[in-house]
Amino acid sequence: MPIDLTTTPLVTAEWLAERLTDPDLRIVDARWHGRRDSRAMFREGHIPGAVHLDWQRDLSTTINGIRDLLLPPGQFAVVMSAYGIGDETRVIAYAHKDYSGAARLWWALRVYGHDQVAVLDGGIDKWQAESRPLDQGEPPKYPAAAFTPHPRSEWIANRDDVLAALDDPSVRLVDTRPVEQYQGRAVWTPQGSKYLEAASTTIDVGARTPMQAGHIPGAVHLESSDNLDHSSWTYLPTEELRTRFEAAGLHPDQRIITYCGVGISASVGLFALYLAGYRNLAIYDASWEEWGTDPDVPIEQ
Repeated sequence: MPIDLTTTPLVTAEWLAERLTDPDLRIVDARWHGRRDSRAMFREGHIPGAVHLDWQRDLSTTINGIRDLLLPPGQFAVVMSAYGIGDETRVIAYAHKDYSGAARLWWALRVYGHDQVAVLDGGIDKWQAESRPLDQGEPPKYPAAAFTPHPRSEWIANRDDVLAALDDPSVRLVDTRPVEQYQGRAVWTPQGSKYLEAASTTIDVGARTPMQAGHIPGAVHLESSDNLDHSSWTYLPTEELRTRFEAAGLHPDQRIITYCGVGISASVGLFALYLAGYRNLAIYDASWEEWGTDPDVPIEQ
């Protein structure tokens, strides 16, 4: 009897190693690095049978000048179908270290109504640490599959949702970026934090306008990578995650919206909250890419 991934969103390397040839399972290498070609990383070594999807190159688009937004449902379905991911396919996504592609794909599939998806705990780092096999070269070709999106709007927050949250005590905002970005000393770029010059309040990073720095008023700062054990890159135990979130004033009865630079590390934050038992969750997908370039919204530093 196949495991129900709706109730097991995090799987171990041992579990996956025993199921590499399951015909209904698709393994997705979701690694991405702002300073390296993710395709080259994949060709150098990947989990056997995996395909590769780069969140920025394959699963994102630009709308009204806002970059790196999740593909609309029709386009997303085309990509899933082309990689052999259909309505009955179980998906295991993995990445490396604290990069967020696996959690991003988990969230994206849940947004479009595909619940049979899980993240490989520890990613390829844990897989290699346990001396498990890797393949090299191009991914295998799988037959096209029929993927039917069933969008769930509750998993995505927009600008108006965030503005409304500023005056709603039942909604909490969580900023998952590094502390220098939260404090307003830097902003996100694919290559990492880009620091502002002294006395500057904006910086040009190629967005629709020069970007302001800071955070959304009232947002709690919980950096995404701190949800992980930095020695193994596995997620912290559920109780530790729950303790971390409760200490920050987050409770399961609240609506919680995570955000970051472009909605990617926010996926790790949301996934960790889900592991800890939180269910009323959303990502502000446009994140600081939109908020930091909007002259009509409040910003704190």
